[in-house]
Amino acid sequence: MLKKMMSKAIALTVIMSVLLLAACGNNEKSSGSKDGSVELSFWNSWSEDSPENDVMLERVEAFQKEHPEITLKMESIPPDQYKTKLKTQAAGKQLPDLIQAWPGAELRPLVEGGVLMPIDDIAGEWKDTMIPSDILADYAIDGKQYAIPGNKVFTSIIYYDKDMVAKAGFDEFPTTYEDLKVLVEKLAKEDVNPIALGNKAKWPLQSVYMSTIGDRVTGSEFLEQVLAGEKKFTDKEFVDALGIMAELAELKAFNSDANSIDDNQASDYFLQGKSAMFVNGTWALSGLISSAPEGKNIGVAKFPAVEGGKGEPGNVSGVTGWGIALNSELSDEKKEAATTFFKFLYSEETYQNLMGVGTLVPADVEVPEDTSDLFKEVVDLTNEGISPVYDAVLPAELTDIINNGLQAISIGQSTPEQVAKDMQAAVE
Repeated sequence: MLKKMMSKAIALTVIMSVLLLAACGNNEKSSGSKDGSVELSFWNSWSEDSPENDVMLERVEAFQKEHPEITLKMESIPPDQYKTKLKTQAAGKQLPDLIQAWPGAELRPLVEGGVLMPIDDIAGEWKDTMIPSDILADYAIDGKQYAIPGNKVFTSIIYYDKDMVAKAGFDEFPTTYEDLKVLVEKLAKEDVNPIALGNKAKWPLQSVYMSTIGDRVTGSEFLEQVLAGEKKFTDKEFVDALGIMAELAELKAFNSDANSIDDNQASDYFLQGKSAMFVNGTWALSGLISSAPEGKNIGVAKFPAVEGGKGEPGNVSGVTGWGIALNSELSDEKKEAATTFFKFLYSEETYQNLMGVGTLVPADVEVPEDTSDLFKEVVDLTNEGISPVYDAVLPAELTDIINNGLQAISIGQSTPEQVAKDMQAAVE
């Protein structure tokens, strides 16, 4: 990882400079220099070597060449570390000028903490034109806009090896949960790991699995109903949804080291043929497209229908992806520079470049002709409907409880009933 970060730094020395912004970010009250140039500090999570990150860094480099009067001082931080640092530094109001953020439950505390600046006057540049207003609304809190979305994320896609699944007796991917269990059992009996899972960071079982599985059983309104006091996590439907997670673990659906590796390592297991399936978000798509061995026959599917479930079987859990927000203490000069950057970054060219490497976008732009067939299949797969992502709806405390609870269920150290009780206790 260090070598990857160093190579990126060498390639982008014009724009990248890792700095400790906690010490110098907003303590520098001047918004420009004597020669009229403006410097913007910028935190993001584009540290890892991926096609999507490469596109974004290339666009930043192109902006820097076109606008030498604006200097972006970037700190790119690994995703899990980034979110921790963001919360810590936000508490002390020591954030950079530009802040990569995510919608819903992750955005609201930043807004309520007063660290972000509304951008309603800027958002008009995109509203009802390239980016539909209903997607922009994902970054609206109490009627005010706080960021422009950069990508669109579905968190629960089943990537599967068509040849391995066919060898287990399934020419098509199972359309019911009962048939999926049969597939898992057959693969396990043949000493093939059914599903590659990298849950080291704890969120994958929640965001990737439970968000869609839970929706299949409870329906899409359940989380909001619980938070409104109309339902409880201890209700049978939610316990049953957690029960599916326990059942998959009992069937040995996952690799034995699932809780000690990350999702990148799980992706490698799948690409190397060690696992027949890899369940992950659309953020994994670009890497799979670029890294798949020649002849790897990859298919995509949704988690199948659950008998008696209240949810729509065509839905996939999803949410608007990252956006870039502005520090609430930004000067007028810096805000003007940030607006210039936004107009360049959130452009048709950027979105088409992202689609070209397999990233779904929230914009109404034409899909490039040379986009991979797998990308087009994912676009079709996710067209039926969208269901909530748990960590985009639940407060941080509840997210932590379900993250830890699902990990405990997966290794037999807790039960669905206990996790449901813990979550309901936190609500009450």
